[in-house]
Amino acid sequence: MSAIVFLLGIFFVILSTSILSYISMATMIGPWIAPTIVIASSIILKLRRGVFSVAQKSKELAIIQTIGSVGGIVAVGVGFSLPTLYFLDSGLFNKLISNPLEFAAFIAILCIAAGGFGIWLARVFADKFVVKEQLSFPVSKLIYKIITSQSQSKQAKTMFLGFSFAWIISFFRDGILRFKGFLPKVFYIFPSVFGQNFALSVMPMFWAIGFIAGVKIVLPLFIGLLSKYLVIWPINNHFAYLPFKFFNTLPAGDFITAFASGLAVSELILGLLKYPGIVWNKIKNSSGFNYFEKLKTKKLKNGFNLLLNLEFAFVLGISLLFLTYLKFSFVSQVLLLVFIVLATYQISYLAAKLGLVSFGRFATFIMLPMMMIFKLDAIQITMICVFFNVCAATASDLLFDYKVGELCSLDFEKIHKYQWLGLIVTSLTIGFILWILFTHFQLGSSDLFAQRGKSRALLIQSLSFDWKIVLMGFFYGVILKKLKVSPTMVFGGILMPNNLTIGLVVGAIVSYFTKNADERMPFWSGVFAGESIWILFFITLKFFV
Repeated sequence: MSAIVFLLGIFFVILSTSILSYISMATMIGPWIAPTIVIASSIILKLRRGVFSVAQKSKELAIIQTIGSVGGIVAVGVGFSLPTLYFLDSGLFNKLISNPLEFAAFIAILCIAAGGFGIWLARVFADKFVVKEQLSFPVSKLIYKIITSQSQSKQAKTMFLGFSFAWIISFFRDGILRFKGFLPKVFYIFPSVFGQNFALSVMPMFWAIGFIAGVKIVLPLFIGLLSKYLVIWPINNHFAYLPFKFFNTLPAGDFITAFASGLAVSELILGLLKYPGIVWNKIKNSSGFNYFEKLKTKKLKNGFNLLLNLEFAFVLGISLLFLTYLKFSFVSQVLLLVFIVLATYQISYLAAKLGLVSFGRFATFIMLPMMMIFKLDAIQITMICVFFNVCAATASDLLFDYKVGELCSLDFEKIHKYQWLGLIVTSLTIGFILWILFTHFQLGSSDLFAQRGKSRALLIQSLSFDWKIVLMGFFYGVILKKLKVSPTMVFGGILMPNNLTIGLVVGAIVSYFTKNADERMPFWSGVFAGESIWILFFITLKFFV
């Protein structure tokens, strides 16, 4: 590996960790950052002197994205679940982040333990998913297509335009040093009619994420926004047009919280009825867990057995030590790791087929049985979810990297080592990045909404709400499910500030009416990366001014 490839890999793993740490908590979406890494890296590699073959350049780009993408997906896994602790016990959360060095060390050990366990599991699953079944891996094929594209220079220029667009908007909105920005943070939509209920956030990042996610993902969020006014408000004020009362009218925020908890419960119960059978059938028909059989495969052997066994001993040991530090009993540790293996297998399988890594529901499926069997406190409940997310994220990412490596004629052993490099750098930096975000933005505010963490906290707290309101939310979730609309995403639209949802909707609408939307992806990738970096730059600047 050349010095420039090594340095670019390190640079992009830190950058992707920073960007996705913010985006995962500012929105409820974690877009893939690997295509952006490939496009940006390709233009930098072209600046080198000398003649380099297409095959060599393809391998170098595959290595850079393997290292760099780890930071992004681990950041999403942590960002989706760590804020749960704040919503369960804000005092304990503030104590956890009170010392930046201790907090960073805690997160580093967590990521090494959970991420290392995920890397080992990916190694186990690779024989079945990559070699034998040759699953589709749509994201890997997209990355490979970008790596081998002849229009990389055009894509890089387009992405730079998007980056510049985001910085120009952000500069005139926020200002810098003595220059005070003049653009408003939101534009109110028909304020004379709707007051301040509907507004468009002047944050290009949300438009970009909406464009990238598309109408199918964003539509349920918009349904959630409308549900606040067309479903929830009428129910809460039903006494105004009915001759009786089911319950006393509650403050809007309290009613929305209880109703949304019912939605979360509906998603959980309906999922519980579906997934155990699927998981069991996959395991029953799988040789993916036969670790030693996997090592017989030519692509995965190559004298690597001893190192892999040492790796397993290391990740298992550090995982048990970390869980012991959190005061989990030995029995609960063993049961938790078994649950994590089963759920990670299913997530990795779905990711390989569909290109989506579904953290939320599987984390909940693990969390609830553990809560029912063992007496757990807020930090233990939160760390179950974070540990699982990081493990599943890293396993899925490595499987995608294996497929990219196979397409680019890279040995699996090399991909494996580069993933470890990316995980180590991520672990050493993510704690400090999160600390900066937590100490400069208020969790639960429009700047750092942390909807995923809030929804899980509400699910845990749902037993303390008025059961009639929770039941109404539950039935609404069942109706949505029958209509093939995700209750979890509708939940997000209900709880998210309207200006954020409308920003995502605007981006999705632009995507829907754009011909050849895939060709515009580099521009919008540059936009969401650009504003994320602007925000981090803006925060960092405050330390020196």
